[in-house]
Amino acid sequence: MSIETNNFTEITRIESYVKNNDYLGEFIVATPDHKRFSEFNTFFQLGVLAAMSQLNIKNEVKFINQDNLNISEIAGKFLIGPLSSELVNRIDGRMPLNNALLLNDTTKNYSISLSQKSQIHALESYLSSNGVERLGFIESANAPKDQIKKFKEKWFKDNRDTVTIQVNNQSSLSIENFLNVADSKIRFDLIDNASFSEVKFVPRARRDFKQVVIFTNDLSELYELASLVRFNYGLNYEIFSLTSHFNSKIEENEISLHEIKLVDHTYENKFSYDLPKSRSFSLGFDAMLISFAIANNIVGEIRGLLGIYEISKNQIIQKSYIN
Repeated sequence: MSIETNNFTEITRIESYVKNNDYLGEFIVATPDHKRFSEFNTFFQLGVLAAMSQLNIKNEVKFINQDNLNISEIAGKFLIGPLSSELVNRIDGRMPLNNALLLNDTTKNYSISLSQKSQIHALESYLSSNGVERLGFIESANAPKDQIKKFKEKWFKDNRDTVTIQVNNQSSLSIENFLNVADSKIRFDLIDNASFSEVKFVPRARRDFKQVVIFTNDLSELYELASLVRFNYGLNYEIFSLTSHFNSKIEENEISLHEIKLVDHTYENKFSYDLPKSRSFSLGFDAMLISFAIANNIVGEIRGLLGIYEISKNQIIQKSYIN
């Protein structure tokens, strides 16, 4: 069932691999308190129901409050969730492997999550597979420090290199220096002043890296920084941004205009809602899709809305899309 990664094509049609549904039991979905997490629950449950409809899953499904979860009462049923890291840590390893999909990071049971882990893994894998050894890092003053730290830990473990710049209010000058365009302009001024004829000049951005990762918490700043890279003759760079810390609606025109590659979830209505709503829906959809695959002993690569899942006999590796 192996499928090429990164470029989204379509959701894996699970019914093509499940000729006879071997799991006839009930799915128990343990969600957070509905009053406190109303918006998440609404879109998460819509995602679960959409997956059941689209993938023709006929099993019974029951939604319960994760705080009322009693493992002894769901023996023989398939558990989806909970999401609370505390509850997941308490449950991890107590359910049979093929009877649970927990929705936070685990060490024993299968799990998927909305953490930045899958985005970091996807970007690092993409760069490694393309033989990239040196990156340009642009770090905003308000960038998510944990995201930068974890990506750098993964990147530097193989003795790879970066050129890093931190930007604040002087973004334009900082990017110009980062790309060494300022040095080109100084050299041009020296030649121009010494010449009696007109000198044609196009600054040349540095060539010791071809990929740039922008770290910021602010979508508007992402558009601005990417624009400055392009404006300063960085037209041939691949520009990437992780999206796990963004919470508002992404402007598709801005992404297209500045040719930014987002590490994110993907589906046909990707930008219709703000990111928290669409991620909640996608998590619900993928939780149902992957749970049905596990319950029917399917291994291999499965495409969902949040990303690509490599299911083996003892773990799931989750990788976001690069769009």
